[in-house]
Order: sequence, then C-alpha cells, then structure tokens
Amino acid sequence: MKIKRKIEMLVATNEIYVIRKTSTHKPTVCTECGEPMLAIAQAAVLFNIKQSRIFQIVETGAAHFTEIEAGALMICLTSLAAVLDCES
Repeated sequence: MKIKRKIEMLVATNEIYVIRKTSTHKPTVCTECGEPMLAIAQAAVLFNIKQSRIFQIVETGAAHFTEIEAGALMICLTSLAAVLDCES
C-alpha cells in the first residue's frame, strides 16, 4: 500500500510601492476617508489587475472614487485594497 503525502506551503509577502509625481501635480485625497487616490491606470498597475475590473468596482460603489477637473477618474487606494482583499 502506498502512502500519499500532501505538502502545503503558505507564503506571505509585503511589498512597498513608491509613487512619484511631478511637483506640478496636486495630490488627490479621498473626501470620505482622507487616504490617497490614484488614477485608474496607476491603480491597475499597482494592484496588478485590469482597468475594467476597477471600473466594475466603481460601478457597484464598493470603493471610494471621484472625478477630477481634467476628467480623469481617481480611486481611493485604501477602499480598493479592502474590496480586493474581500474577494480573495
């Protein structure tokens, strides 16, 4: 009779991202929680997800967002991270 072994490994990582902006750019802060906000394209790269997924989250109202004067949609990093953590 063969004995089967099952090995499970759990790997936890912490990553820090530095987002540099030009001196002419005014940082956008979430009006609901006071945390930093990023453009959808930047947030997609940061969280390694598609922009379309972020738009789906925005449409449901699950994450904080705002539209700036230039017409770009900004999303709150903290609320987006919370939504993505709940999905995992």
